[in-house]
Amino acid sequence: MKGAYTGKMLLVDLDTGRVAAEGAEEGLLRRYIGGRGLGARLLYDRLPAGTEPLSPENVLVLTTGALTGTASLFSSRTNITTKSPLTGMICMGNCGGFFGPELKFAGFDGAIITGRARELSYLWIHDGQAELRACEPLRGRSCPETESELQRATDRKSRVLCIGPAGELQARIACLYGDHRFVGRGGTGAVLGSKNLKGIVVRGTLSNSLGVVEPEGFREIIAQEMKLFRENAFFQEWRQYGTPYIVSPMNKLGLLGTRNYQSGECSFHEQINGEALLKKFVVKKITCHRCPVACISLAEVKDGEYAGAHCRGPEYETIYAFGSDCGVSSLPAVIRADQLCTEYGMDTISAGNICAFAMELYERGILSDRDTDGLALRFGNHRAMIELLTRIGRREGLGRLLGEGVLRAAQAIGRGAEAFALQVKGLELAGYDPRGAKSQALAYATSPRGGCHHTGYAEAELFDPTFDRFTTRGKAALTVANQNKSCMYDSTGVCAFPTQLGVIDQDTMARLLLAATGFSELGTKEGLEEVGERVFNLERLFNWREGMKPSQDSMPGRFLREPLAVGGSAQQVVELEVLLAEYYQKRGWTSEGRPTEGLLRRLEL
Repeated sequence: MKGAYTGKMLLVDLDTGRVAAEGAEEGLLRRYIGGRGLGARLLYDRLPAGTEPLSPENVLVLTTGALTGTASLFSSRTNITTKSPLTGMICMGNCGGFFGPELKFAGFDGAIITGRARELSYLWIHDGQAELRACEPLRGRSCPETESELQRATDRKSRVLCIGPAGELQARIACLYGDHRFVGRGGTGAVLGSKNLKGIVVRGTLSNSLGVVEPEGFREIIAQEMKLFRENAFFQEWRQYGTPYIVSPMNKLGLLGTRNYQSGECSFHEQINGEALLKKFVVKKITCHRCPVACISLAEVKDGEYAGAHCRGPEYETIYAFGSDCGVSSLPAVIRADQLCTEYGMDTISAGNICAFAMELYERGILSDRDTDGLALRFGNHRAMIELLTRIGRREGLGRLLGEGVLRAAQAIGRGAEAFALQVKGLELAGYDPRGAKSQALAYATSPRGGCHHTGYAEAELFDPTFDRFTTRGKAALTVANQNKSCMYDSTGVCAFPTQLGVIDQDTMARLLLAATGFSELGTKEGLEEVGERVFNLERLFNWREGMKPSQDSMPGRFLREPLAVGGSAQQVVELEVLLAEYYQKRGWTSEGRPTEGLLRRLEL
């Protein structure tokens, strides 16, 4: 295999304990690059249709991008793909840090994991070798404890992805943790738990064997990347604050989800924004492989009720979820909530949404004190929020039901609860009110994994003050372009932020990939656009195969029929029917949202 790939995939059969290497197929890499695209293709091909997500038959695919682990800036990303136990559809997660590069340095472009281990185990991958090891004493241990113990048992320099108690107990909002990062919204942690797999540990020293086809040209492009980064004023602000930088700007636009999205404007945003976090709680900045930004903060509470609480971040999405969306103005409480999610291994966006959902049900009388075992789940009650999170992580009382996600919980509760479950396809919504950003609304409604902000992130609407956020005109074309770019960039192994903030455009990416791989198919902007379109349509095909219905390209009724009363997006609703009709046409799909045969032939699907 030429260029930046190792040319090997690891196959792991947990049923038998058999571990073997398989050659990576060059044709697939030319059509899908790696990462998200390759993960979707491998899952589609290897998972039998209709497989129950928490059964041993489900497949978990780990993939790195073509640039992961190379000298390219921002080249840290790992992709995880499986069938979601939360949505029943495709689940893809993308994370930075050092795990992906370490996997490549260990000699593998990825791993395909099937079956269920007989006892709680972890997968140990090192320099072209791999083995399963039992770890029953780690049952019930938190994610940070597990990470530390697995490094102690293998190599102090190893990198880990693991689950906590929520994953072991198969909560559908459980995710993976490692390197101070979460990955895998939609229940990847529950999938590992169902497989009796506590974690995956990698250590590699084979980095000298990773090369690129055109080293001199590759170095020149990297130098240009660094120059653009240093000249980008917005990126320098971003570097200081990280994602919490946008809390107050989103509030000004009327997009900051507040009190379970009853509003897009939060009166106490200055108490929970990036400036407040940096001033009092940030103790350290950390970075990812080959990243000059170090946008990730480590925060710690020094005094008060939550003294000793600490977390990575909290990121914008976490501040929205546990702060404005729950009506909580205490950053120490948000940090403690983030810490609990880290310990139990739970997605902060879903967990915060669930708390806000339960708070609205309580205030409306749909949940009683008897239902909550005495918890007064009112907006702003941070102590009740913290206790509820603990019960969700342990799957106790009402927490057992809520750990199934807002859609299943609302269906079980009844009494009109579904009207307040803010989700798309079963996945809880991220932190941008769609009523004030119509392309973001369309991206939510049509995202393959549900209420996800990442695929189709509408940066023009969110960050360009001259852009018309409220019109529906042209938003289908914008959303298609954003979604395709997201799929393509997620396949390369490069972080999304520099692609959204103007440091890496598609022409630059094409030059990087051509220099790294020598694949002419990846060496033009047009070729990369086709890869992105192919990946998005493949994910759509997977969802159709698994039983998706046209009605699931939807939004909660709150966004369709309840205009925002105040703020920068006042009087706005989502005109979804208009948006979808134009979107399906722009995609080349049928009026039901199915890819046509002609489109599939053109994309070699």
